[in-house]
Amino acid sequence: MSDRPESRLSGKERFKSAAKKVKMGKKLERVMKGDRSATSATSHDTSDVDGTKSPEPYSCTGDFEADYTELCNRAGLMEIPKVVPRPHRPGPPPPPDPKSATPMSQRESCKSARSTRMEKVEEPTSPVPSEQEEPPPTTYTTSDKFDYFRPKVQVELEKPEDKKSMTEVYIRGWKVDQKYIDIFKQCFPAADKLHTIDFWNVGLTDNTLAQFAAVASQCLNLRTVKLDGNPVPGEGFHQLIGEDSMIVSMSLRSCKITDKGAELIGKALSTAKTRNQSLCALNLNSNMITDAGACHIANGLRMNRTLLVLSIANNAIGDEAAKKFGEVLSRFSLTHEEVVERRKVLSEKGAPDVRRSPISRRAESRDRPGSQSSRSQLDKSMAKSGRASSKAKKDKKEDDKKGKGKDEKWKKEPQRGASKVASLAETLGKVSKGKGRQSGGKKGQGAGSITEAETPDILEIINPLLEEAERVDGQLLIPGNRALINLNISRNRIGEAGLKALLKGVQYQITLTTLGSRSGGTGLMRLSVQKNNFPPSHELYLKVQELMMTRDPLYKPPSKTPDEESTSQATGS
Repeated sequence: MSDRPESRLSGKERFKSAAKKVKMGKKLERVMKGDRSATSATSHDTSDVDGTKSPEPYSCTGDFEADYTELCNRAGLMEIPKVVPRPHRPGPPPPPDPKSATPMSQRESCKSARSTRMEKVEEPTSPVPSEQEEPPPTTYTTSDKFDYFRPKVQVELEKPEDKKSMTEVYIRGWKVDQKYIDIFKQCFPAADKLHTIDFWNVGLTDNTLAQFAAVASQCLNLRTVKLDGNPVPGEGFHQLIGEDSMIVSMSLRSCKITDKGAELIGKALSTAKTRNQSLCALNLNSNMITDAGACHIANGLRMNRTLLVLSIANNAIGDEAAKKFGEVLSRFSLTHEEVVERRKVLSEKGAPDVRRSPISRRAESRDRPGSQSSRSQLDKSMAKSGRASSKAKKDKKEDDKKGKGKDEKWKKEPQRGASKVASLAETLGKVSKGKGRQSGGKKGQGAGSITEAETPDILEIINPLLEEAERVDGQLLIPGNRALINLNISRNRIGEAGLKALLKGVQYQITLTTLGSRSGGTGLMRLSVQKNNFPPSHELYLKVQELMMTRDPLYKPPSKTPDEESTSQATGS
């Protein structure tokens, strides 16, 4: 009956068939509804779990490219600047192999090429093909269209095959905002071999600069920082060169640093109580520093004996700042705060540790320690400094002759340890090329090899407050900074008065060097003062150039002509 067509079914059979279909449809609808509710419940539970569960923090592996890409993806950055190797100038082409062609074959090839060119010139219809393709450029590299302007992170790897050997990072001309600073906070400290960071024109702000300084302090091997072209409103660049900083070289060119930033930098270099002990090179070219700011930087050189190279060219520095630099380079009077700190250091060290300082001889007494010495007693001993120094020289001559000292107290204490410490300090001073490390050592140490306990004595004597002082007109004068070996103050507004002060400072340093006093350094070896407010033919400028020419370590005297050599030989004979 079921096989018959629907048109032939009776009314009762039609009703049963329709009821059956309705029942099946309701059943199917219930099943589908149940599946949808189960699916929605499952998805709701999953969304709840994902919403409450926080993502796992990423642990950097030291592979900068992988860490940087992963952190950018987690931060939701749409366009991620690529990490690419830093481009280098192509190397010179290899020299031609002389064994590839003999002179005869070269001549024959030239003749054949010449005859071929002549034949081709006679045929006006056929163009002359080039003999060989143009070689690639050797002074620059090319890139695709607009690829040069795309933001990228350039890196330098110590070993190209090792992704964890990144040593340098360069970013040029795109804004490093808070998102990228947060990423670099995790990437840079994980790179163990990173020693150079160069951010040129990256739009730093006061907040990002402060966070970058915190990141730099966490990079254990970071030594060079370049932030050229980053004007910051607060001028907080001094945060990078604090007392505990390990940065050796810092460049802040074209950062629009004013006298406010220069004052902060000068105080970071040194004060009466604190000083930076790692920065060796500071570049402040092309800023907005005037006499007031330059005087603060010069004051920072009073107690700093680490900075070797200072460049403040192309600013607005005049004669007042030049006089201040000349004073710091020759000798200067201590301020009240520095005198108080000097007495404190002397009392903490005790008189036997103070070398070449006749004003503290009374502190040698065992009955009254140096920490209880009064101001009046120091003044009296200062008044007798001339007689004490002459007596010390006389005693030293007699010691050289007899092999023993006059003072009975110093006879009881061995001197072999002090001589070894003195020789070591002198060697360190020669190797460091004028970093300002004085030679000498603590008297009274036992004989034998140099121990770790003797090393802090050498470091303490570096303090400029322990230099030999001289009282003149009620002021206490000490020798100036002789650790600085390169000073560039060209392209400023220095006139004749400032040039005269600089010449006086150079002459004072040369005099001390001639007398054999190298404990405080060698003094300036290069002084750049050209393109200021005086002509190149100025008498003082020519004298400065003449003095500095022989002190320049790269100076080579001109070779003599045969006539001059014969004249000198004849004069000598």
